[in-house]
Amino acid sequence: MTIEYDIPVPMRDGVVLRADIYRPGGNGPWPVIVARTPYDKGDLFVLSLLDPWLAARRGFMAVVQDVRGRYSSEGEFQPFVAEGFDGEDTISWAATLPGASGAVGMWGPSYLGNVQWQAAGRRPDALKAIVPSFTFREPADGLIARGGANEVGLIRSWGVSMGFDQAIRRHGHDSNELDKHLRLLAEASDGIPERIYSELPTSPDAVISRYGLPNLASPDSRESAEIPPHQTEVTVPSLHIGGWYDVFMQGTIDNYLAAAKNTPARLIIGPWSHTQMSAQQGDINFGFAGNGSAIDFKDSIAGLTFDWLHSWMTIGKAPDNELPVKIYVMGANEWRSESEWPLQRATPTPWFFTAGGALKPKAESTASSVPFTYDPQDPVPAVGGASLLDPSPSAGAMDQEQVEARADVLLFTSDVLTEDLEVTGRVCATLVAQTDGPTTDWVVRLCDVHPNERSYVVTDGIRRINGKPGEMKSVEVDLWSTSMVFKKGHRIRVQVTSSCFPRWDRNLNTEEGLATGKMRVANQLIHVGGGWSYVTLPIVQTA
Repeated sequence: MTIEYDIPVPMRDGVVLRADIYRPGGNGPWPVIVARTPYDKGDLFVLSLLDPWLAARRGFMAVVQDVRGRYSSEGEFQPFVAEGFDGEDTISWAATLPGASGAVGMWGPSYLGNVQWQAAGRRPDALKAIVPSFTFREPADGLIARGGANEVGLIRSWGVSMGFDQAIRRHGHDSNELDKHLRLLAEASDGIPERIYSELPTSPDAVISRYGLPNLASPDSRESAEIPPHQTEVTVPSLHIGGWYDVFMQGTIDNYLAAAKNTPARLIIGPWSHTQMSAQQGDINFGFAGNGSAIDFKDSIAGLTFDWLHSWMTIGKAPDNELPVKIYVMGANEWRSESEWPLQRATPTPWFFTAGGALKPKAESTASSVPFTYDPQDPVPAVGGASLLDPSPSAGAMDQEQVEARADVLLFTSDVLTEDLEVTGRVCATLVAQTDGPTTDWVVRLCDVHPNERSYVVTDGIRRINGKPGEMKSVEVDLWSTSMVFKKGHRIRVQVTSSCFPRWDRNLNTEEGLATGKMRVANQLIHVGGGWSYVTLPIVQTA
C-alpha cells in the first residue's frame, strides 16, 4: 500500500480542497471510497473510525479529504453549507483517478455521514453506494434541538473544539493575535463543564457569539444540513449504522426508513454511543458480542462497511442474504436479525403513573396530581443517556442515583417483574401536566432497575411547551427508540422532571428567558390516575 498526502482536488468555484489517498499495491483498477471530514484527515481518532488501511487491504482506493475551510483545504468553513456541491465535485474527481475503476462510494460517521446525503442528493453518476453512520436526519431532532429544547451541550462543545483550526487560519499571520485567540479557546475548553455550559443567554448563543465559533444552529448551516425532500429518493444503496445510546440514534433509523422506500438499504444498531463502540456503555457492560470490533463474535463495523461497499460497487448486489435489519437486544445481550422496522409484533402498551409512585399496566380509577418545583438555577444534571458532552459525564447506561435522589424528579416504578419483558421500538410518554409559567420543559426517562436497586437509563426525551400559565395540557414526549429486555427480578422505572442539563438548555420559565437570561421558579403538576399520564412501551411477546 502507498499513501499520497495533500493531493489537490479542484472545486467548481476554483477553491482547492486536499485529500490523502490510500492505494493498494498493484495497478488496479480499484473502486474508490471517499470520506470527507471537518476534523482533520490526518487525525488518528478520525482514522481509527475510518480505517483506510483496512480499506486498502480490502481492495479499495481510499480517499480521506478535509472539507472546505478546514485544515489543509482552502475556502471558508460554514458547517454543511458547501457539502453538496463539494461532495459531487469530489466524487467526479475520484472516479477519474489513475487506477480507479470509475465506481465511487462514501463512508464515515456523524458529520461525515451527513455529507454523504448531501452529495448523494446531487446524484453524481459515479456514486454507487454510501454508508452514512451515526448521523442525524432532521437537524431540529438531535443536532441543534430536541423536542424544542436547544442541544446546548453539543453545540457549544463542538463549536469550541472547531475553533482552534479556525483561529489558526484567521490569525496565523500574526503570532501575537494567534497566541491570544488560542489561549482564549483553551480557557473556554477548560471551562466547559463549570462555566461555558452555564452561560446565558442561549438564543442567540452567548458563547458562540463571543468567540466567533462555527455555529451548527445558524440559519444557513441548519438549512444546509437538512435533507431536502428530493434526497429521500436517493437511489444508491445505503448501509446505516447506529447505537442505542447515540445522540443521533433516531436519525439513523429515520434515514434508513426513508432510503428503504426507494433503494436497497440495511440497518445495524448496536448498544453503542456516539464515539464509543464497545460493549461497555456507561456503568453497564452489554456483553462481548456487542463490541463494534466483534459484532456477533465475527464481524467488525469496518468489515461490514467494506463488505457492503465492495459488493455494491463491484457486482451490484448485497453482500449476503441476511435480513435488512440487525439490532442488538440489550439485557438479552444478543444480536437479532429482523425483516422490518418497526417490528409488527411489537405491541404499543401503556403503563400508567399513580399518585403513590407506581407504574402499572392498568390505570387507577381515581385521578390525582403530583407537584414539584423546578428551579432553573439548580437544574437536574445530565447523567448518561444518548448524550454528546465534553468532557463529562459520559453517555450510556449510567447509574441514576444522584438524579433520583432529587425532590424535583418524580419516580414511577413497576412491581418486580416475574418474567422477562422485551421493549423494542419507539417509546413515548403522555403527560397531563400544568405549569404556572408561560413556558417550561418536560423530561421523561425510562430506566432499568436492577435487583440491587441501582437504576440505569435506557432512553429519554424532552418536550418544550408554551401556553397560558396554569393551563392543563396533554404533552407528548418522544423518547426515541430502544431494544431492551427488562429481566425477571428487575423493575421498570420512569422519571419525570423539567431539566437535563447541560445536555439541553435550561428552560428559564419566562417568555424572554432564552434571549435575556431572566428566570423564575416554576411550580409543576403531573396529573396521574384515571388513565391520564402514562408511558407507551412497544412490548414484544417472546415464546
